[in-house]
Amino acid sequence: MAEIPPSSTSGGYMYTDDGESRVKSHHVLLFVIIVGCLLLFHFRHKIAEAHDRYRTRTRSQNGFYNRLSSFQDDVLRGFSSSNFDLEGNIESNDPRKGLSEEAKLEIEVIMNAKGKSFDEARLEYTQSELGRNGIHNDGLPNDPKLVTF
Repeated sequence: MAEIPPSSTSGGYMYTDDGESRVKSHHVLLFVIIVGCLLLFHFRHKIAEAHDRYRTRTRSQNGFYNRLSSFQDDVLRGFSSSNFDLEGNIESNDPRKGLSEEAKLEIEVIMNAKGKSFDEARLEYTQSELGRNGIHNDGLPNDPKLVTF
């Protein structure tokens, strides 16, 4: 079937000599893109939830969560004392995965470099963290506008 060449064009339609009208293909594409964007916007929360489930599943398959330590590992590495006893966490089957990795690394560096006990190293680490956050060793903020009664 031979196509009849268009004789006139008006708006988004092409009219042929026999009176038939056809929609231009770029208008159909634009309509599909707009509808797609509206659907993405409408279902954005469901898409985000599905993406989070995918990321969690991928991380657990790659062993990301297996690298996290437990309170038992922390006790074995010396991160426990009479003042900071982790045995209660172990006995109560605490669901958390142990102490913060960053804090443990810094405390371990302090213990090894300065020959301090765990409690002394933990105190020094805590005071340095307070200082980084603008809090004096006594617990008061270093804000010059602070008024206490």
